[in-house]
Amino acid sequence: MEPLAGEALRQRWIAAVAGEGERFGVIAQELELRATPAGTDLDARVPWIPDWRARDLVGHLGTVHRWATAILRAGTTEPPGPAARQEPPSEGLLDWYGDGLATLVTALRDTPPTAPAWHMSPAAEKVAASWARRQAHELTVHRMDLESAAGIPLAPVEPALADDGVDELLTVVVPRWAHTEPLVSADRAVAVTATDTGRTWSVRVDRGTVTVAPRASGNEHAHLSGTATQLLLRLWGRPADVDVEGDRTAESLLRGR
Repeated sequence: MEPLAGEALRQRWIAAVAGEGERFGVIAQELELRATPAGTDLDARVPWIPDWRARDLVGHLGTVHRWATAILRAGTTEPPGPAARQEPPSEGLLDWYGDGLATLVTALRDTPPTAPAWHMSPAAEKVAASWARRQAHELTVHRMDLESAAGIPLAPVEPALADDGVDELLTVVVPRWAHTEPLVSADRAVAVTATDTGRTWSVRVDRGTVTVAPRASGNEHAHLSGTATQLLLRLWGRPADVDVEGDRTAESLLRGR
């Protein structure tokens, strides 16, 4: 499968922000009304993030949406100030979430893709399009978190979108962690294969320097494989149906913090 690219990919990111964000909001409403099959509410725990309840996840995304919108509207590559972060309200959480999502989608649509925009990763392009990508995958993963908290099956992710989410994590997010342990001391290479899209990455971590190649050398210390969606879950530290061959410590270097 050929990966999406260019403007078609950016539009797919924005559509994912809108669609995944809407589904997230619907699930949150069902939780608030105890309308899930298990009758759970917004105090349901997120299974793999013990410190988070569903309402914390809603608040987190509402805060991130406003933060990303502030970055887009600032029109600069300078980091945002403290005012860009807004804390969730004590009342009206779901309306607050919905307002933030709508404003973010509008900002993503209205801001030219090459407009300057700060980004926290040194490997990211500091342009508005990078935030369409980041928010698309942020919402996709957290939507699945909320489904798990609600005890409902995970809705499928389009393979091309999941594939791009894996690529973003390996080429943009992992380099963001490169100056921290254990990456700063590691010297390992890992191959990653998406079995449904046919795409492969070879990621080398060499004492804080991360390089990614579009094919495996065969000399990697570990090989991680699975569908793009399952890889996306695994790499963000969620339970997933994947195969790991070789050095599991090497493979764990790529997982979300």
